[in-house]
Amino acid sequence: MPKVVIIGIDGFDPLVLDRFRDSLLNLKRLYDDVSEITIESTFPPDSICAWASIYTGENPAEHGLVESIDYLSGKRADDKDRSSYLQGRTFWDIAGRKDRKVCIINPFIAYPAWEVNGIMISGPVFEGGETTAYPRDILKRYTLPPLGGMVDFPRRDELKDFVKRTEKITRWLGEVGLKIYLDEKPDLFFLTFLTLDRIKHFLWRYTDEDDRYYPGENEFKDVIKRFYILFDRIIGEFINNLYDDSILLVISDHGHRRRCTKSLNLNEILRKKGYINTAGGIKGIIERTKVLTIRTLSRYNLEDWIYRIARLMPHRKALKRSTYLIDTERSTVSLANLCGANPYGGIDISIDGYGELERLKKEIITTLYQINNEYGQRIIKWARLREEVYSGRNEDKLPDVLFELDEDYGVGRDFYTKPITENYTHKKISGGHKREAVFMVVNRSKDFNFVDIPLNILSIRDYILKILHIGDD
Repeated sequence: MPKVVIIGIDGFDPLVLDRFRDSLLNLKRLYDDVSEITIESTFPPDSICAWASIYTGENPAEHGLVESIDYLSGKRADDKDRSSYLQGRTFWDIAGRKDRKVCIINPFIAYPAWEVNGIMISGPVFEGGETTAYPRDILKRYTLPPLGGMVDFPRRDELKDFVKRTEKITRWLGEVGLKIYLDEKPDLFFLTFLTLDRIKHFLWRYTDEDDRYYPGENEFKDVIKRFYILFDRIIGEFINNLYDDSILLVISDHGHRRRCTKSLNLNEILRKKGYINTAGGIKGIIERTKVLTIRTLSRYNLEDWIYRIARLMPHRKALKRSTYLIDTERSTVSLANLCGANPYGGIDISIDGYGELERLKKEIITTLYQINNEYGQRIIKWARLREEVYSGRNEDKLPDVLFELDEDYGVGRDFYTKPITENYTHKKISGGHKREAVFMVVNRSKDFNFVDIPLNILSIRDYILKILHIGDD
């Protein structure tokens, strides 16, 4: 019976992979096994949402884990809530119940680790928290690198050390992961790397000559390519050490390329249209001062100070999202928190009466389609009712209206400003998530003859279970 080895790489992008193809000796061979390596991620293509769909096969309206990652806000408090929901629903839980031995290392958001038929090792989603494992003594048998999600928010003068440290963690995890695989010989092995996503978020503009904030020749110009080559070598080591009758899958949760450089300030647009009402007085003064201060600091390349100051501010989340300014009782709509300053967004609607609610939903969609840039070009790629995108038992956790902007634009939340402004966060976080994800196959099994890849990441769970000869659980 075939065994499955899965290498998950957060932010592994098929377009970037193809760009570096000639330098990736191992991955280049994988192109020969399938005609396509690109599959579609979830909407939004956020790591929490996407990995939950990969683990469970459920769409975002079913699992309901659609919160956005704010890479500058630090620790979250609901790791156990996510873990409680996922436990028992994942492909490795299903495989374990069918007597397949599993080995799961560093699965994002599946924290803390729970009892499985084999080994599970996981780190916290954000900073703050220890590595957990089942069985616990596995942590004494192997020396592991720091696991889990984003822990670094480097200033410009810290980028060199950040790259060096992240590269070390990647190598370390690849080496110890391979050792555990060879020692344990599981039927299902799943190892996730979260480090590429970090590198791209903070260093994209240093590597992309077409980025408007590319600083010119610099020491980080080839750092993303270097990480792709590193992952190529790690994958090559697993290929060379695959046990007989094994299939290796290389997957990602979403793509990752240049983040938007402009902001579409939807709060201000909706305010002018009369859908959002704001408080006046001192709060209005605070908002105008915030907008002016941030733009001034960004103009003079002092973006690191924006985040230093923000961390000292009370109620900084409300200040950042401008929610403190909104008069909720007199407003009929509000922006949902999907993916932060990225092209993916949603709008919640609050109004009495079913007929009025349905009318307003359609009116908001029409309003979005009428937004043009300075050249008269439409900025909204699409806008739809949530049930036209996904349906499921947790669909009420999705905004009433979902939309996607042109990739040059992100959702801005500032009030009392121009409809379109520069994205002042781009200099700090210049890489952003994309909906193209990766799925690649290495076949070492005589019993495996379906090499067509899934159309989207929602089908990855069933694809894995099919290889293991496991039907619906």
